[in-house]
Amino acid sequence: MKKKVLLYIILLSCTGYCFGQLDSLQLLPEVILGDVKLHDFATGVHQRTLSDTVIARQQTQLTQTLRFNSLIFLRENGPGGVSSASFRGTNASQTAVVWNGININSQFTGQTDFNTITTHNYDDITIRSGGGSIPYGTGAVGGSIHLNNEGTFKDHFQTKIRLGFGSFNTPLGQIKSTYSTDRFYLDAAIDYIQSDNDFDFLDTDLTNENGDYENINWNLNLGWLAGKRHTFRLYHNTFLGDRGFARTLTAPSNTAYEDRNTRSLIQWDARYTKLESQLRLAHIFEQFRFFLSRDFEDSFSIGRAVRYTANYRGKYQFDKDKSLQAILDYTSVDGDGTSIQATVRNTFSSTLLWNHQLNNQWQYSIQLRQDETSDFDSPLLVGLGSSYAFAKAYTLKINASRNYRIPTFNDLFWAGPGARGNPDLLAETSWQGEIGHELRFKNLNIDVQTYYIRTQNLIVWLPNISGVFSPINVADTENYGAELEVDYSKNFSNHQFAVSAKYGYTIARDIEEDQRLIFVPEQKIVGALQYRYKNIGAFYQFLYNDELFTTTDNLGVLSDYAVSNLGIDYTVKQKNKQQINFSLKANNIFNRNYQVVPFRPSPGTNFLIQTTYTF
Repeated sequence: MKKKVLLYIILLSCTGYCFGQLDSLQLLPEVILGDVKLHDFATGVHQRTLSDTVIARQQTQLTQTLRFNSLIFLRENGPGGVSSASFRGTNASQTAVVWNGININSQFTGQTDFNTITTHNYDDITIRSGGGSIPYGTGAVGGSIHLNNEGTFKDHFQTKIRLGFGSFNTPLGQIKSTYSTDRFYLDAAIDYIQSDNDFDFLDTDLTNENGDYENINWNLNLGWLAGKRHTFRLYHNTFLGDRGFARTLTAPSNTAYEDRNTRSLIQWDARYTKLESQLRLAHIFEQFRFFLSRDFEDSFSIGRAVRYTANYRGKYQFDKDKSLQAILDYTSVDGDGTSIQATVRNTFSSTLLWNHQLNNQWQYSIQLRQDETSDFDSPLLVGLGSSYAFAKAYTLKINASRNYRIPTFNDLFWAGPGARGNPDLLAETSWQGEIGHELRFKNLNIDVQTYYIRTQNLIVWLPNISGVFSPINVADTENYGAELEVDYSKNFSNHQFAVSAKYGYTIARDIEEDQRLIFVPEQKIVGALQYRYKNIGAFYQFLYNDELFTTTDNLGVLSDYAVSNLGIDYTVKQKNKQQINFSLKANNIFNRNYQVVPFRPSPGTNFLIQTTYTF
């Protein structure tokens, strides 16, 4: 308790000192609407931002974008089904999804369904590896994925209309408009996709029955520059999703699921010579309805959670080399549902972030976080990061952190058919460390990461002797591995050529039982080749997933698979910066029969045609 009180005193003292040291207003840098913590405090952390071109090639769901462009393993119950992430062999609850600086993982499951996230409505999608995510929540052991809407105050107007059609009767469309002046910013976008999703199961006479889905995703973002010091912003996102839970190879299905999620955030920024102050108020609503049979629309189970967050961030820049950031956060969550008792959880957290550039070569950061939760006691969390540039082409990065994750509402209180929560669960505690090497040349970038994660009281859901699933704490687990990323690009005359490759090696195991953890492929490889000549381009994507275990005794094994995609696009440029882009993509061009999870085949060869008009 003394440590907690001491940290609160330090936070308040630093904040008071900052306000007492305001200098007269000087020329301010360009105001950019975005998550400043993501880039300001990334010392020693490996992160990669996906380009607009990469995002545009996929359908709208985040699952496909990450599957072919990252080393994250996506466990998807068939196309359009529930999709969760395994980052460096950790479970889905240990991967944070952060929307404009706010963690949006479900209060029920502790994770995010990546098929409920639309990629085209965001300006920036960044993948941040490792446990250095203390500013965004304590449970991000494997890493975090950041969805940001950014903009600047300058005269600008642009509208983008995207229309497409894919195999299995899959229409999709998006319209996004951005308007800004030197004082005002507006970004509005709506994205739609619907699919019958009735592909054939290869080498069988079955089809993907009851696998249809329909998603609507709407974004609205506003910014107002009030004078030279103050900026006001509004972010809003609404997702409406309806889908059937498709049959498997062994059993038909007539169940359905409905998502209704909204996220709203109001933000006030004040910028002085050395001080940045930010106040954020957020409202996050999530609701699901599960229909045991689509024939009875009035019979369903329901769950809903409402989250209110008040967050204050103060950053003081002592000089160009040293800065201190203090964050105070209060969150209240109300949750209830058919299979879960009404529950309230209140959390107060305080965070200190220190960054110091010692010289042109060496910098380090220190992160401290203390949580106070109404139903759990949290330890003091510490994160350390450092980077040293031995040469212009080579930088060494190191980071380590202690992480902590409390059980979710489902873990503790679920009381549905075939499953029971466990109110006696302990919170997870983990330590992780990572060493990274960055090599930067004129046309070639190489990143190598090695990591180790040790977790105590890992929460896993397992069946008991009666076949009823319930969560338990596994005594001790460890994850370790290495990642290699290579990017090469070359431009000559009107020709542009680029190649990228990523390789991940992961071991995740239960130390006590000496068994490998389920749904963690030992190896994953993704790669891409791109070529463009003037207005025409072509690309090739490759994915390899190693075999993985599907049962805790390591007797159930899912075979490895390799998948290739191929695409072409053509751009017609017109006057006044208008342009039209036509693209055609063929997925699984070799018609491979493969499964991401057991008994749920993936589609064979399928196509996607898109037209994008920008003006």
